[in-house]
Amino acid sequence: MKSERRHELEKNELADWLADLINTIKPYQNAILAVLILAVATVGGYAWWGRQSAAKTADGWDQFYAAFSQGGTADFDQIAEKYPNTHLGHWAAVIAGDLHLNIGCKLLCINKANANQELRHAVDHYTTVRRQSRREMLLERATYGLARALESQGDLDQAIRRYEDTARTWPDGAYAAAARRRADELKLQTTKQWYDRFAKFDPKPEYTDEPGMPGKYPSFDLDSLPEDGPIFQPGMMMDLEEKSTDGNE
Repeated sequence: MKSERRHELEKNELADWLADLINTIKPYQNAILAVLILAVATVGGYAWWGRQSAAKTADGWDQFYAAFSQGGTADFDQIAEKYPNTHLGHWAAVIAGDLHLNIGCKLLCINKANANQELRHAVDHYTTVRRQSRREMLLERATYGLARALESQGDLDQAIRRYEDTARTWPDGAYAAAARRRADELKLQTTKQWYDRFAKFDPKPEYTDEPGMPGKYPSFDLDSLPEDGPIFQPGMMMDLEEKSTDGNE
């Protein structure tokens, strides 16, 4: 009997507590209901957004891989712009930077204005990745690429700084040895003299007296320019001097 009486008292106490709770929250039931509805909507919206985001990212990677078969900068530029501050966007930006850098280096001996425009695009892409990404592989690649772009623009001091950043931050990385070597080469007086001369070089077409004949550009051998390396190499200063002398005759 005592046990049954105790359970009955506990049951009554629980009922009284629930009644008090209902009476307490009754004035706020609309607000509480609104909060619950908002919470459910938030969870549902987040799940929907996650599915949409995943689908969008998958579509972006499809565009990324398809861009390799295109071989142009525009596709990677668009992907980097369409997916900002994402792993996909950062990879697209690095590759776009490499492509702009390659084009800019080839144009330096043909049209410096267009070359500098391409090099600025490369610098912008590399800088964006360095500012936004937290992935070491991308940061290393962007830092080394930025060094090469700065060197191509003739900004040797900043180029040396970025080459040294690459070698110091990633001493065992894929670009460490090349970056360290290039930083040392840019400090040489002969290298600086070559870049000073090249800065004054203005490639202009040579016009003939014959009507209808297109002008021709100075006879620089573009194939001698390394696609994945710095512009200046030992022995190139003499070539530049010869070209300048020929152009003045």
